[in-house]
Amino acid sequence: MVPLDTFYRDHWVEVAEERHEVYEQVFAWSPELEPLIAPAGFGPDQVVVDYGCGPGQMCVELAKRVGPGGHVHAMDINEKFVRRTRERAQAEGLTDRITVHHMSDDRLPFEDGSIDRILCKNVLKYVDDPLASIQDCHRVLAPGGRLHVTDNDWGFYVFEPLSQARTAALISAASHAYKSPLLGRKLYGLCQTAGYSTIDLGILPTIDTDGQFAGVIRNIASYARAGGSLPEAEIDAVMAEVDAAIADGSYLFILPQFMVTATV
Repeated sequence: MVPLDTFYRDHWVEVAEERHEVYEQVFAWSPELEPLIAPAGFGPDQVVVDYGCGPGQMCVELAKRVGPGGHVHAMDINEKFVRRTRERAQAEGLTDRITVHHMSDDRLPFEDGSIDRILCKNVLKYVDDPLASIQDCHRVLAPGGRLHVTDNDWGFYVFEPLSQARTAALISAASHAYKSPLLGRKLYGLCQTAGYSTIDLGILPTIDTDGQFAGVIRNIASYARAGGSLPEAEIDAVMAEVDAAIADGSYLFILPQFMVTATV
């Protein structure tokens, strides 16, 4: 049993097998994600960090963008994600421009001013100290370099047809899975505190009407089960309502992504 006080990190170090299957879908790259990363301005010859690379789909896309004159450092704390990323790099013939790092803590293993771009997609709500991580990104970025952070905020969401009370109870029961569950709204201020010269903020909604991202809700339900504060019968009832809504067409899931692009 994973201790709840460190669950927010431990459940990424040891990811349950069924969640790996979900993440292969959730982390998949598609052109529909372009608006989520476009503000970072990834391009040829850049040295890029994919901070929290997951199973590696995004870093493969980034490696194609930086070209043979650039390099991508893919980083994650999960051993299987690291292995899958290496496998993807090899399958795509990109091992010469992707270096995969198995992280043991949140600090970046790079020299000051050595990085052009950092992508941190839905990661910082799980780290011990988001401000310290954002400051560390500032340290390694070269002048004019950019940190592009995206994350959600569990105070902004729509789960239809679940009632607001039922949804709030489920998210509260799963809150131990996030060190900073309301991080989205704080990103702009954290980047200001860290001393970035220019900070741009945007919000991009994730809209799902057919169950494509129902895996996110299932993950929340699994976290709630691990926490033990919400009765199993209630969690089962919530998921049954979600499944029924997907089947009858009444399902709607909206989870806005806060996007902050901070320039050194």
